Amino acid sequence: MKVNVMRTIFKPDVPEKFVLYPYWIFHLRLFYKRLGRSDKVLDYFAYVDLYRFGAERGDSFIDIYEWDVDEKLIMKPLVGYEDAKTKAFESAIHWGNMRIVSWWMPRIEIVKHEQAYKVFWIFEEEGEKYVMDSLTGEKFKMKDLI
Repeated sequence: MKVNVMRTIFKPDVPEKFVLYPYWIFHLRLFYKRLGRSDKVLDYFAYVDLYRFGAERGDSFIDIYEWDVDEKLIMKPLVGYEDAKTKAFESAIHWGNMRIVSWWMPRIEIVKHEQAYKVFWIFEEEGEKYVMDSLTGEKFKMKDLI
């Protein structure tokens, strides 16, 4: 099955297996009207976790590659597109309203959006099984996650 995967930054020395974790990624543009001042436009990148339903702010739209993987390695999303979009908008408005003073809510435009998967590597080191986040490099003992 072909799926979109976020660029991996970190990888264990000997990756044995992996699991793909679902996200919706949004590039949003916020348009703020302001009284007596020039209008403001802000770009916001939201990464919405489709399993725990949280939103994280990114610095840019991460590179995405197409992988052909076995369906068993893909975690199924628990959140649909509309809920993910609403979460991204809420996160963007909260972030933008901390930076811009305006009497009005911003108008929001979706510049780009893509469903993609983050790679979590599963590997063994010194007789212990670990899971590594491919974007942060953090590794966790498998027994602590179960």
